[in-house]
Amino acid sequence: MLQTPNRNTETKAPTLPPESVLISFPICPFVARARIVALEKGVDIKVKFIDLQNKPDWFLERSPTGTVPALDTGEDFIFESSVIAEFINEFGQQSLHPATPSARALNRSWAEFASTLLRSQYMLLMSAGLAEMEQHRLALTSAMQKVEANLSHAPYFNGDTFAIVDAAYAPLFVRNEFLLETRAIDLLADLPKLRKWGAALTQRCSVCQVHGPEHYDQLEEHMANRGSILVKRPSFAGDR
Repeated sequence: MLQTPNRNTETKAPTLPPESVLISFPICPFVARARIVALEKGVDIKVKFIDLQNKPDWFLERSPTGTVPALDTGEDFIFESSVIAEFINEFGQQSLHPATPSARALNRSWAEFASTLLRSQYMLLMSAGLAEMEQHRLALTSAMQKVEANLSHAPYFNGDTFAIVDAAYAPLFVRNEFLLETRAIDLLADLPKLRKWGAALTQRCSVCQVHGPEHYDQLEEHMANRGSILVKRPSFAGDR
């Protein structure tokens, strides 16, 4: 006999397994992306920090890349920050992606490009000499100019609605502010659209929560451990 569906049955929204743990390093911008998405989605997720210079055996046994972030759901071990952010977006409140397929693809493309900027910025921060730092500054500036040329909305990438692509770029702007406030290095001097976007992102609650008051000190410590010239020469205001 043909059975009719029960119209009173409600489909429950999926929830992140409660035992899930986000494996992290305190200053990692790729970890920050996943944590910002979780906060924006209202998804409660435990965070476990590890020492990247002395990675635990249990982590290396499960991670094919040996990088953070990684998400251990209790059953599955998910890696790569963009994948983790997309996974978290499956839970909680409204999706952090735009509605149309083309807009979603465009958002994902530019979110992926954020990785290029974050790596150049990291290399700038950790540079041991002026020539090396200038090389990475030029690479970062060139990449940011490409974003500036393609940024057509405000205050966020898509306009008024915060999205995963915004979470991907937020750590970049936090570190740009760090350089400006502590070293008088203004990487956004000729990039007005990026400056406006960055101001909106760094003031957002989720971004501030992930990058707490200890973040600058953690960056300074990491730079000192890596022999950064920015620690040896803390003032660069008159160098250019």
